[in-house]
Amino acid sequence: MMKTSPLPKDADARLAFAESIATALSEKCDLLGVTTEVEAPLRAAIAAATFAGDTYVAVLAHAQKSPEGRSYLAEAKKRRDRSVEQLRRRVTRSIRHLSRLNDEELSTCH
Repeated sequence: MMKTSPLPKDADARLAFAESIATALSEKCDLLGVTTEVEAPLRAAIAAATFAGDTYVAVLAHAQKSPEGRSYLAEAKKRRDRSVEQLRRRVTRSIRHLSRLNDEELSTCH
């Protein structure tokens, strides 16, 4: 059986999806009974993935012009991939946390 992920494969789409979940968590925290303990790590993962992606793009642009720049490319790619994987895990944890909330918990938040 093949495992499928509801998360977008494209890095930009994944970041946008994570941002929308973080925004929903922020806007609905009282209603959902969600504390910043769920939102804050997700926002940190978004920032890390954004930074790593931007760094990779910058290194890639310089790698085409400079042999010294090429020496940093593999490490920048590895960091970008790692941060995107961490973001995927954070989004999954946030969704799991939200899915554990049952109707009784939600009805007491009104």
